[in-house]
Amino acid sequence: MSLSRRIFYNTLVQTLGKVLAVAIGLTTISLLTQYLREKGFGGYSTVIAFLSLFSVMADLGLYLYVVREISRPGADTEKILSNSFGLRLVGAIATLCIGAFASLLFPYDPIVKEAMFIGIAAYVFTSVNQVFVGIFQKHLVQHLVVITEGTGRAVNLLLVYLFIRRNLSLPYFILALVLGNGVNFFLTFFLAKRYEKFGIAFDLKEWKKILYLSWPLAFSVILNLVYFKTDTIILSIFHSQEAVGIYSLPYKILETLLAFPAMFVGLVMPLLSYHAFATWDRFRRYLQRSFDALLLIDILMVITTLFFARQIVDLLKGQQNYYDSPRLLQILIFAAGTIFMGTLFGYAVVAINKQKEMIKGYLLGAVVGLILYFALIPKFSYWGAAIGTVVTEITVASFAYYLVRQGSGQKISLRILVPASPGIAILLLFYWLVKLPWIPEIILGCMIYTGALILFKAVPAQFINEVIFRE
Repeated sequence: MSLSRRIFYNTLVQTLGKVLAVAIGLTTISLLTQYLREKGFGGYSTVIAFLSLFSVMADLGLYLYVVREISRPGADTEKILSNSFGLRLVGAIATLCIGAFASLLFPYDPIVKEAMFIGIAAYVFTSVNQVFVGIFQKHLVQHLVVITEGTGRAVNLLLVYLFIRRNLSLPYFILALVLGNGVNFFLTFFLAKRYEKFGIAFDLKEWKKILYLSWPLAFSVILNLVYFKTDTIILSIFHSQEAVGIYSLPYKILETLLAFPAMFVGLVMPLLSYHAFATWDRFRRYLQRSFDALLLIDILMVITTLFFARQIVDLLKGQQNYYDSPRLLQILIFAAGTIFMGTLFGYAVVAINKQKEMIKGYLLGAVVGLILYFALIPKFSYWGAAIGTVVTEITVASFAYYLVRQGSGQKISLRILVPASPGIAILLLFYWLVKLPWIPEIILGCMIYTGALILFKAVPAQFINEVIFRE
């Protein structure tokens, strides 16, 4: 199979896989929100946010380190993978145990604290699993990652359904996550063995070398999650588990949307990396075209959510209350849109070798986020958390754009809005005037918007062809 066909096949499978993963994820959220209700889902979300924070502290930048190092000509891949595996395993177990014991100091219900200790295994599996993802990226078989992730999510969904049928409590749903993540890990592990040799190594000298090379990446990842997860943790300290549940439902919707910009920018990243420093004109062109594409998607996503936030939330929550969740979703969708752009600029920062400078941006985001969360959440509850999230994401994305502009000379243009304006206006009028069942209306609205963009030549067809086929 030619390289362009392999890339196209991977892109197609990843896209379909991500759509399926989002569908499975939303179905799981729907079952949990309806069964656990606001308080129980708030407890579930607290466990996830708390352990996610400590899990990322064990990241150590190893995913990006492994991807970079095993792709170098003549690299000792077995040594790199084996020691990264050992280092990540030890780090994950240690930090997650610290996190679970730290949760005992917080005013959580005993059942939430019990679930924390069960959840350690879930995040050990997730953390260690990431070490091997770079193998699939190196061999252009990322579709296998989609398959393993999808299988793990499906197992989790099935167990959630069965546990609900048996009327079980919160810890069992964390156990379902453990088993789902375990299936994902073991599938990934055995498939990775088909492409590279590795075991598990505890070479302290090699670990020291890995940490020396990966610490800037690790620091960035940790700071990134500090402002991305602490809103939920701070909310859980100052307010009830019901408040956490009401906030977490739209936040989970936001998280499911973030798979798509990462996938899109992952396709663009090789082009940005190849042309950075070599042909800046082409780098700037690809960056601008990528921005244009994400902006057009952003506009569709934001407008659709503003019109149909209540219906989207109602679909997930069923007959349960979650009264303020739709309005929170209307706020958080602006954070999602900002993250779309921030993802592009964040990858571009790596392409122009400014990742060390970007640590300042993540630190700024963490400081701004923590100040806003502690200032707003005690008084304004989840409204303060939502506003703080939007402002923090804008801060980080703006800093990343500043670095990219400084390093490449590219000043992002909004000229794409001129040919896109008729499509935007038509979409707004369609949603405002036409009253159909909401799902068909969204589908038809998306089709009309896309058709208008093509008609008025706002869609960069040549750029899309270059991204997918590398031609």
